[in-house]
Amino acid sequence: MNILAIEISTSSAKAMLYSPEEGAKAVESITFPPKSCDVMSQEPGDIYDLLKKCILSITERTQKIDAIGVCTTWHSILFLGRNRSPLGRIYTWAHNKASVIVENYRRDDGFKKWYYNKTGCMVNSTYPLWQYIYFRDTKSPMCNEKALISSQQAFIFEKLTGEFVMSKTTAAGSGFLNIKSLSWDKDILDFAGLKEEQLPALKEPTYSAPLKQEVASELNLPPGIPVVLGGADGAMNQIGDGAVKHGFMTFSVGTSGALRMVADQPILPDQPSTWCYYLIDDMWIAGAATSGAGNCVDWFIKKHSFGEVKLKHDDLGQKLHEVDRDDAPIFMPFLYGERCPGWRDDRRGAFYNLTGKHGLVDMYYAVLEGVLFNLYHCYRLLTRDIGKPSKVIISGGIEHSQEWLQMASDIFQTELAVSQVQHASLLGTAVLTLKAVGGIPSLAYHTPTPKRIIKPQEDLAELFHKRFEKYLEIYNKC
Repeated sequence: MNILAIEISTSSAKAMLYSPEEGAKAVESITFPPKSCDVMSQEPGDIYDLLKKCILSITERTQKIDAIGVCTTWHSILFLGRNRSPLGRIYTWAHNKASVIVENYRRDDGFKKWYYNKTGCMVNSTYPLWQYIYFRDTKSPMCNEKALISSQQAFIFEKLTGEFVMSKTTAAGSGFLNIKSLSWDKDILDFAGLKEEQLPALKEPTYSAPLKQEVASELNLPPGIPVVLGGADGAMNQIGDGAVKHGFMTFSVGTSGALRMVADQPILPDQPSTWCYYLIDDMWIAGAATSGAGNCVDWFIKKHSFGEVKLKHDDLGQKLHEVDRDDAPIFMPFLYGERCPGWRDDRRGAFYNLTGKHGLVDMYYAVLEGVLFNLYHCYRLLTRDIGKPSKVIISGGIEHSQEWLQMASDIFQTELAVSQVQHASLLGTAVLTLKAVGGIPSLAYHTPTPKRIIKPQEDLAELFHKRFEKYLEIYNKC
């Protein structure tokens, strides 16, 4: 059986040909050009055309495709006219113009908790609800009483099948879904001034519809093969990493950072800090996302390279053993604002306790440590309500630095299984599609073997505990 997994991310279109016998047989990716995508928004027709080009690059050399699975980002909004044509661009999670409006609502603790307990989402410009509020309050011509509310997923699925639907998994990241009933929340819709018929019909992520004849002909695919609705990239990552068992946590440190853990019920702390979305089959994902991770490290490298002197990660990493960790600076990794745990767009990055005796390596060390302290802060809040994980699977750019991986294990004082999965979201989409069409009995069938295990150095536990307490003291003051 051959599965075609397709994905629209924030910056590219992707496709993977997968079979349970051979694994990933082919992967294609096309980066969106600047005119089609500026990260904050995307031109819907352009990204669909590039996705088709990506698909054709696989189908032109493949004889048989049995099913298609769809993956997109978790947070996006697109306004459609009554004839289902786009009224403008797709706005992604990075579109932050709602920040000022959102801040007024976030100051109201009662409202914030009411909204959080309904949706599992924070009052933050990341979420499509707040993007809608922004366009409504600024009287955008796209936002009118007849407009339909779509998303990356709903738009692509409708293009392929003609059906206007969204998976409950993706809808959980919209800010409109009730996280307990898994239906569009009437109170939230009333607050926004929307009617349920303006939003897509809700389906399970395993829902499928037949591929349209005209699309099949265009893409060299058999007409009528099932197109599986799928879910959001974070959820598909969890599946791709084989982390759908209760107690398994994924730990991603790439451009940004994320922690995700599966639970058998919504996890909603008394004080809103972490998020909780629906996954599949009575499973939810509780998690945290940070804005500053690898992007902070890249910033440091770029800003401290002068003329012919170009700093390199490897060179600095090899010198980390020279750092006096007791006396190193403390870095607040909020160069791009804060998501979890405080959700403050106005929080800023900074070095603290920096003196004349500190050099570039000390500062590089502080950046690596500060990124992990932000994630460890989230980890402590998350595990307080859900319990400590039985297994932690780590992935992302951090894999390229043995020193950073070891630091993560030492700070968290837990074993880290380094993922060897490539293209985890595409792989998770393929596995979900296999389950949907009866190719495997359950998602637990997929159990990838880790590349290696990183063990914590127990003798450093006290050092990092003291360092983290300093970090928290500064965090609570700034």
